[in-house]
Amino acid sequence: MKGMAFSAKNILFLAYIAAEAAIYITFNILSAVLPNDPIYLKYTGVLLCLAAAAVSIYFFRDTDAVILTCALVYTAISDLFILVMDTHYDVGMVTFIMAQITYLYRLYKDRIKKIWLTVAVRVALTAIIMGIVGGLATINLLIVEVCIYIVMLAGNCVDAFLLCRRSRQNLLFALGLLLFLCCDICVGLDNAGSVIGLNFPSAFINVIQYLIWVFYMPSQVLIACSVRKGGLCAIERGGDKADELQG
Repeated sequence: MKGMAFSAKNILFLAYIAAEAAIYITFNILSAVLPNDPIYLKYTGVLLCLAAAAVSIYFFRDTDAVILTCALVYTAISDLFILVMDTHYDVGMVTFIMAQITYLYRLYKDRIKKIWLTVAVRVALTAIIMGIVGGLATINLLIVEVCIYIVMLAGNCVDAFLLCRRSRQNLLFALGLLLFLCCDICVGLDNAGSVIGLNFPSAFINVIQYLIWVFYMPSQVLIACSVRKGGLCAIERGGDKADELQG
């Protein structure tokens, strides 16, 4: 039975990767040749990532799969508002923040005593960024949310890379967050004109808008593939226990 389960897991994984690759290639081609953005195809890729994470709960039967699925639910809600409905951006940013908070919990759930330093650094950075942005534009709720979100994402990216020394799944998660950050940097550059009056040439904006989803879809695929038995800190916990036994 275990062999059958393992085989079924591999088959589903390969089917998931193939489907995501087909969606990715298709919407990139359509974006290059058609005037209309294939948003529903893009959103299908996002929902497929969520479905893959949800299926992993059955195969891994571990809290890490549940946590990852919850984060991708928040991401899917955000994309529903921001991408598909193209409205209520403040609500979409709240759920994006919730996704990053869930990722923060995923990174630190087994070493909760270490979380306070990264939280303190993030609060300080958010305050600094809001001060800088406040000098360039009028602060509103959406800008506050964006400042909180980008600091949370960048912080999670840094913390994930610090944790990925001995685990392929940890590296997948870190790379996924890095591509996620690259995507949101492109989003920021695309909206810089309307927020702080920083205008770029139209050719540059066209490239930036194209790169948003070049980065975003692979980021979600890598994150969805990063689930592991025992969570991201499993190897680290094993090393800590070994050190305790040796001591």
